[in-house]
Amino acid sequence: MPSISQNPHSLPEHIQQSVKQQWLAILSVAVGAFALVTSEFLPVGVLNDVASDLGISAGQAGLMVTLPGIMAAIAAPLLSVGIGALDRRYLLIGLTLVMIIANSVVAYAADLSLLLFGRVLLGISIGGFWATAIALSGRLAPDGMGAAKANSIIMAGVTLATILGVPVGAWLSSLMGWRMTFVVTALVGVPVLLAQIFLLPRLLPEKAIRITDLPALFINPLARVGLIAVLLIGLAHFAAYTYVTPFFKQSVGFDGPTIGSLLLLYGVAGFIGNIFAGFAANRSVRHTLLLVTLMIAVSTALFPHFATGKIGAAMLIVLWGFAFGAFPACANIWMFVVAPNDVERGMPLLVAMFQVIIALGSFFGGQIVDQLGSSVLLTLATALLCCGFATVLVLGRNVGNSLVVQR
Repeated sequence: MPSISQNPHSLPEHIQQSVKQQWLAILSVAVGAFALVTSEFLPVGVLNDVASDLGISAGQAGLMVTLPGIMAAIAAPLLSVGIGALDRRYLLIGLTLVMIIANSVVAYAADLSLLLFGRVLLGISIGGFWATAIALSGRLAPDGMGAAKANSIIMAGVTLATILGVPVGAWLSSLMGWRMTFVVTALVGVPVLLAQIFLLPRLLPEKAIRITDLPALFINPLARVGLIAVLLIGLAHFAAYTYVTPFFKQSVGFDGPTIGSLLLLYGVAGFIGNIFAGFAANRSVRHTLLLVTLMIAVSTALFPHFATGKIGAAMLIVLWGFAFGAFPACANIWMFVVAPNDVERGMPLLVAMFQVIIALGSFFGGQIVDQLGSSVLLTLATALLCCGFATVLVLGRNVGNSLVVQR
């Protein structure tokens, strides 16, 4: 009688269904990530409408973008410690429910305080979701997929949201108003919630995360190398990319549709880069991260000189988008490679660090642009990227190429 290994077609139906459920569980988390990131950046496209409707200033409406990031940085470590040994399945389901509630609160907010309360709720959901979903992606992956590809699928939801979230939000707002746009976003979360309830497996932690566990990745020497590289590369990217639109508009003179098309190219290239990272980092995360850093550095270095025409701008923005689309996946996979047993404990602080990098990069980038101009900002960003490249090249030379995940 042939064994299961000899005849794969003889697999019992419940095992076949289990594999299908694993794939669907991964997809439910990826769509959840899409809904979260869309919700986070949706106000960018509707700020003026919100300000006009509620009778507040554009700056006050801008807090809709700022508050979720701050709350996410706080919530990531606090939630991870506070839930103790709770099954992470219930946490992911609960956070998706919080996202639905948050968008509903915003949609029906009658004043600024209720509006911002909804955005604070969203920030809690974002921080807890990232700290949990990324760390557990390897355990959700079907046998043979690998954590790198599972992580890449989840991050693809993020990248797709950066492409579609803001423009689709602005389009829906023009059709049915900003409030209905948030209602639609809340409704998108409902099938995601149901899918997670029925498809996610039990995700019990090896042990409850304590405050003393949070620095796990910071203590591991090779993980610390990755964190330094993420800090340098992330600061450079967010400082420079946040002010690419003003560069195109003020320094080059591109019109709105041209800038929109270039940003769409960036997003599409980022989506492809994310898929590339899932395969390439499985072979060598160090070489993939080196390539990604080099590509971003080339983009920032050449931007002031060759992005002044449409063809040059398109080529450089595609190169930049492809590279940065691969960067978050590389950063996560690096941690899986060098510290597979520390990822779940250390991911909350990594998520918090990433949120802080976004805020600091944008803030200091704005200061440099105001005082010294875009060209100086791009030059300083290139210098930071070179430092990140050297960090990975020299200090990360002992990082292996195999990805080991505890299942």
